[in-house]
Amino acid sequence: MLRMNVPQGLGCEAVEGMVAMKSSVGISNDVIQALEIARESPEAASHGTIRDMLESALAGIWGRVLADEFGYVMSRDEFAIFNFFQDRFRNNPVAMRARKRYWDNLSIPVSNQQHA
Repeated sequence: MLRMNVPQGLGCEAVEGMVAMKSSVGISNDVIQALEIARESPEAASHGTIRDMLESALAGIWGRVLADEFGYVMSRDEFAIFNFFQDRFRNNPVAMRARKRYWDNLSIPVSNQQHA
């Protein structure tokens, strides 16, 4: 992946030679709790309040992805919600690119130390 230097604090980063917007949209704690409940109980996922909260969050995430379908990078919380509904986006090329961008931009520290 080609990385470019992009000034700090602009809410963007270089991805494959293009500047991509990084998500600065926060997902509320209530939505995260609803997601945890839905993960633990499929019946709870269809409960009115939980379903409505997750559907609303998903609609916002999908709207942001569609608004910048070649550059938007979801946050960890956005990806968790998006991934919960992954069956809905099966074989959708926009969704596949969005998932790929998330994983391509995930920062995981790599340890140079060898374990004994």
